[in-house]
Amino acid sequence: MSKLTKKALIAALLASSAITGVAGTAVAQEAADNDDMRLEEIVVTSRKRQELLIDVPMNIAAVGAVEIQKRNLINKEDVYRTVAGAASPRSELILRGLSGSNDSSPETTSVFTDGVPYDFSELYDVERVEVLRGPQGTLYGSNAIGGTVRIITNKPNMSELEVFGAALFKTEKNRPGVETRGYGGVNVPIVENRLALRVVGNASTQEGKIFNTYTGTSGKATEHFIRAQLMWMPDEDTSINLSFVNEANYDSTEDFADRSVPGYYYDAVFTENPDAPYGYDVAVNTVDCEGERPQCFGGAPLGDYNPKFAKYQLIDDFDQNKTNLFGLTIDKANLIDGIDLSYAGSYRKHQDDGRQGIWSRYDASDMFRTWIIDEDEYTRWTHEVRLQSSGEHAFDWTVGAFYDEIDYTPSDSVQWQYHANDAKTRALAAYWWGDDPSVIGAELYGDDTKNYNATTNQLNSRELALFGEAGYTFDLGDGGELELTAGMRYYDLHDKIDTATSGIWVGAEPSLTQTDDGESGVRTKFSFNYRPNGEIAFFGVYSGGYRPGGNNGSLPPHDCAEDENIGSYVDRYKSDTINNYEVGVKGFAFDRRVQFSSAVYQIDWSGVQAEVYMPSCGFSYFANAGEARSRGFEFESTSLITSSLKFLVNAAYTNSKILNDVESLGATAGDEMTMVPKYNFYVALDQELELWGREASVRLDLTG
Repeated sequence: MSKLTKKALIAALLASSAITGVAGTAVAQEAADNDDMRLEEIVVTSRKRQELLIDVPMNIAAVGAVEIQKRNLINKEDVYRTVAGAASPRSELILRGLSGSNDSSPETTSVFTDGVPYDFSELYDVERVEVLRGPQGTLYGSNAIGGTVRIITNKPNMSELEVFGAALFKTEKNRPGVETRGYGGVNVPIVENRLALRVVGNASTQEGKIFNTYTGTSGKATEHFIRAQLMWMPDEDTSINLSFVNEANYDSTEDFADRSVPGYYYDAVFTENPDAPYGYDVAVNTVDCEGERPQCFGGAPLGDYNPKFAKYQLIDDFDQNKTNLFGLTIDKANLIDGIDLSYAGSYRKHQDDGRQGIWSRYDASDMFRTWIIDEDEYTRWTHEVRLQSSGEHAFDWTVGAFYDEIDYTPSDSVQWQYHANDAKTRALAAYWWGDDPSVIGAELYGDDTKNYNATTNQLNSRELALFGEAGYTFDLGDGGELELTAGMRYYDLHDKIDTATSGIWVGAEPSLTQTDDGESGVRTKFSFNYRPNGEIAFFGVYSGGYRPGGNNGSLPPHDCAEDENIGSYVDRYKSDTINNYEVGVKGFAFDRRVQFSSAVYQIDWSGVQAEVYMPSCGFSYFANAGEARSRGFEFESTSLITSSLKFLVNAAYTNSKILNDVESLGATAGDEMTMVPKYNFYVALDQELELWGREASVRLDLTG
């Protein structure tokens, strides 16, 4: 079991003013009755229509606006640590043990913001976050094999002018400085009950936690976003929402400390020789040291830093990105009597560039500086249109179509690898690599500081899907009711790639990769939900999911040709597939003073996508590497101890294993999936109170 992760002291100053009304929108809930000692029922939209949580046959965690504010949740990653059965090693949610090999960002959980596939993190001015566990392949499509996260933002208020803002200051053990975040927003009715504008934004800065003893810095992370929504309601049955999001981030912090031990530490010895190409003869010795790398190589003093949060790296990494996204949602109730129409579409342009200083470690064993500069840019279009039944009927249905296309901008600067241009570095690089990078750079690129290049001529992927789901609810009289549901999704994937690599790792001739390929398939879902009364429900689900295959890009360099792990390489790896079986129970107990949800599941995972590392050349590729199985149990509950004191208990057991030997991963049958805790829990006491005439709350929580 992991150590306690709650080690931060948070001080927040929240200030809001409203010309009329109040800032924000309360979570969508229906009161069971007026008794303060009864929990309210929660309304969710996990099946793309409004339903009570108890009526949905799946295990869902939902956090509303009130909880977000009371618990001071800054981003959705703060929610992840409270979810039973969840792991989030690098801010990406992993559900039900579906990590795959050693990847901390496996993309097994999809994220939708306001109906659009967009991984938005900030929770300011958000109405609700829903975490749908288990494969959601029918309604939500690709990358939802572990589950789906739905983020629903507050929409423009048609009748009230609002001005609101907040400031947050946060300190954390072993992290220097104070994290600062500022938020602000305004809601402006333009035409009462017909047209309104809502704009929110933030800016934040935070110091890094990992100290680089060579450069003497811990880096910094800054970010900002602006979200604007213009909603028009021409009549009571129609809403049209046009949105714009600008998001930008810069991050030069490090995620991991350097706890490596001796065994491959090297040091160069230079002897002046005027006849040598760069004036030096070179020899390399093994460093004789018994400490960890930052101690062995020295550099800037740690000062107040804990050595457990230090690393030694010749060049700091950084990454910066910017996204501009335009979204359009249209909801038309009763397009035809009893049939609703919904559309959600988006266009975005994303730019990403950065520096990978870690290659001084990978390629030069920290003896000389070499680094990679990345530049990427792509556009993405998404469209989803749905027709579904409306009203209270025994038979409910949804049909729809989804289209998603990503197109990268052609560029000859996707990657450039550089090396320092002083004489000692050039002499050592030629000695260490066996080839003279300065000569290669001068001949290929007219620049003797460059030694490798990756170029994209075309990189395009698209997905087209048709989906549907239908359910019938049987009235069993005094025995309650039983809902049976079936769903299906047909998908067609296509990829085009035309790339070239050249330079020291490739050889005299550029390596070209050109593929034009794809695949298609069908995923299904069946469920039952038996509700003997309005207090409890028993459910069971079979559901399938898929994670799209793709291209590995450029062929591995010639240095990889003899690597022991090269045998699994293919130009295009296939989608992996999931079959999920689960049963559960959820509802209320003790006169609605306790609300709970639990499930037991087994997931069979075929063709697991995994990143295969080739140690002889330092490159990786993706392959369908094996079979896996995950079994587990999830439980979440909220109890009212008094009308103002809540007790929360969330806990899970996850047993996720590889089922066959995978030599290229160094895995054998029975090995547990990495990045996933076998047990996790979240326990909290939440006391509501009145402070200086205003509502307040105090929460004590524990995570493990």
